[in-house]
Amino acid sequence: MTKKRVKLGLALGAGAARGLIHIGVLKVLHKHNIRPDIIVGTSMGAVIGAAYAAGMSPDELQDVATTTVWKNIIDFTIPKSGMLKGDLIEKKINELVKGKDFEDLDLKFGAVAYNLTKRERVVFTEGNLARALRASISIPGIFTPPIINRDRYIDGVITDPTPFDIVQEMGADVVIAVDLYNKDKIMKGPKVRKGSFFEDLRHEFIVVELLNIKNYLFPERWPNFIRKMLGWMFDKLLYPAKVIRILSGKQVPDITSIMHSAIDVLSNNYANERMKHADVDFKITPKIKDIDWADFDQAARFIKIGEDAMKKEIPRLKKKLKIS
Repeated sequence: MTKKRVKLGLALGAGAARGLIHIGVLKVLHKHNIRPDIIVGTSMGAVIGAAYAAGMSPDELQDVATTTVWKNIIDFTIPKSGMLKGDLIEKKINELVKGKDFEDLDLKFGAVAYNLTKRERVVFTEGNLARALRASISIPGIFTPPIINRDRYIDGVITDPTPFDIVQEMGADVVIAVDLYNKDKIMKGPKVRKGSFFEDLRHEFIVVELLNIKNYLFPERWPNFIRKMLGWMFDKLLYPAKVIRILSGKQVPDITSIMHSAIDVLSNNYANERMKHADVDFKITPKIKDIDWADFDQAARFIKIGEDAMKKEIPRLKKKLKIS
């Protein structure tokens, strides 16, 4: 009787620039001739996983990460449903995956996103790969939500920062979950500030528009503490007088940094709670100290962190996979 081969699955977590750590993990696996059969990623984890599944080697991924001029793939827009359009980054993603769709990939792959229209988690496993990845990385309030089959999508980090459960559902026998959130940095979101920013009738149209956008971005079905924190950030950053200055070209706030920081705090808490109860074979939790989600210029350091974290688990992984 032929012995069944053990299927290895990777769950690559979200984390913006921290997602470059996944490249280091893949480099170490390749060095030891270990190839995953299944990869599921969220946000940046989905991008790295998809590029690998499309045929890019870890060394090629490292070259892209360390040479890309990141500011060249940012396209600002007037803030209606997001500060960034996302067209340039989708184009870059399509280059990374070599124009392939899910059906063309070298292994089973899934990308996690959140369907705003139907208010549910979605795992893309077929169709347009670059479009699905754009959905998976669309941080609410920062990227304009892409439309796929008439539904709007945002970053999957909202519901599944490290999708280990999906890897298991897709048939993996051994699961490596790479979690990029720091259990030592659990933070509480700010309380919602009482009061109104209705200061002038001249601003009423903008006020109504902002309220509509906020309700759209942060639907009632989301957990209350998430809506409160993001709503607080939204109110603080985009009060009517500031929007008028933005539209007149006088001031552009640091909304990208602050909104993502808010998401990061919430995702950190949520990811830590999920990972506490994760029944997986390997939990890779790299030590990240003085670099964070926006430090794309520190790609080499992130990759080295991933290598160091994965190296420690190689002896046990080989034993689990029954390879020498």
